[in-house]
Amino acid sequence: MKNSISNCCDSNIVPSKQQTSKSNSVMWHTAGMADLSQRPSRASEIRQDVATYVAAGADESVQRVITSVHGLSRRLNQWYDRQLADLDVSTGEWAVLSKLARDGGDKGLTPSVLADAVSVAPSSMTHRLDRMAERGLVSRLTDPDNRVRVLVSLTEDGWALFRSAIQESDMVESDILQPLSRAERAQLADLLDVVIESLDTLDP
Repeated sequence: MKNSISNCCDSNIVPSKQQTSKSNSVMWHTAGMADLSQRPSRASEIRQDVATYVAAGADESVQRVITSVHGLSRRLNQWYDRQLADLDVSTGEWAVLSKLARDGGDKGLTPSVLADAVSVAPSSMTHRLDRMAERGLVSRLTDPDNRVRVLVSLTEDGWALFRSAIQESDMVESDILQPLSRAERAQLADLLDVVIESLDTLDP
């Protein structure tokens, strides 16, 4: 054991490829951590973006809101994409799950309604539903009131997947809003409601 330690410390010994690779890996990791520590915060990046837009003639009060909302949305979407990948669910399949959970009720929805809701061709929706049915996430049954029509519904597994994803997302979203009190969250939500409702008055 003593000889082994001595040999490892001998400056004349040439390190093996494995030792060199491990050393390089540590160096790259350390460099990467240094890069992270040198990166500006997201808040400072947004402030810089706002300053750039204002310099180009934009209204600062507008850009502070819009740029922040856009940055938050982009960050959340990145996290949602990773979450869906972990669940092995495509964004298109998630759109179907969400639509059925929200509007499917007890009877379900037709494939054409689902296709319109997520803006895809009926044939594409058929293939999507085939994959989801194979995984046991949705069921397709003949409409008892119209024998030529098919109704799509969430299965128990489909609802369980949707519920699990929403609860996991809620934890992340709660962490994001943690700096705000409940009263501040309510105030922010009210202000955003006003902005969203005003969208209906704008030209499409």
